[in-house]
Amino acid sequence: MPSPQLMADERHRYVLETLQQHGSCKVADLAQALGVSEMTIHRDLSSLARRNLLRKVHGGAVLRNYIELTYQDRVVQNHAVKVAVARRALPLVRPETSLYLAPGSTAYEFANLLETDALQVYTNSLPTATALARAGHPGVTVTLLGGQLVGFVEALVGPATEAALADLKLDYAIIAVTGVSLNGGLTVYTEEEARVIRAVLRAARKTVLLTDTSKYDLVAGPKVGLLKDMHVIVTDSMPPSYREHCAANDVEILFSEEPEVEGTPLDTARGRNEA
Repeated sequence: MPSPQLMADERHRYVLETLQQHGSCKVADLAQALGVSEMTIHRDLSSLARRNLLRKVHGGAVLRNYIELTYQDRVVQNHAVKVAVARRALPLVRPETSLYLAPGSTAYEFANLLETDALQVYTNSLPTATALARAGHPGVTVTLLGGQLVGFVEALVGPATEAALADLKLDYAIIAVTGVSLNGGLTVYTEEEARVIRAVLRAARKTVLLTDTSKYDLVAGPKVGLLKDMHVIVTDSMPPSYREHCAANDVEILFSEEPEVEGTPLDTARGRNEA
């Protein structure tokens, strides 16, 4: 039988490989995959955190250097899932409206698919603005919001970005976050990013969250809002407790695994925030 230390080393290797592939991991998922208790996983994560190999967050862990990864590195993580989620969200956006696209690889995939006519897009994401510019769709007008460049997300943040958003009245906001939790809310890694998303939520009439299974039960940093603040959530899957929470708070859920179900345009989905 392998020694306990060897077994711990094997678990640590699995944890780090999972983080390299997905950027984050959950205690419950690791415990199930490795056949050990959640308490054992908590001890493993604490050990790796002391060695500066990861950062513990509520419900799991993220790579300590995740926010220093290049944007292109993050784009390839869970790529097929992100494309499917982005495609599922497309029917929500109507022509002759305004839209904000958040920084993030799933929103980037949404931009790559976007061909809506007479659409005014605002974004503080350099990759998203570039993708839309290269697509050259005549019906999509793009405004890049100014601000201070943050290299690891290739996005603009700061007072200038927030001031620009304060003057806007947006029909839709497509946002993405790094953590989704029933108790901890929707979180991102930095306060600068959080302030921009909060300004977006104030400016938008309808809000859509694009997310995937890896984000649930994670609290990754400053809170931008609550799950119940969203009008629509587009995802590949969702834990039962989250489904119940959304149903209780009149939040629509669209699953990318059910492409045959047509999306409901946001103007007819709900009556909240019509003013």
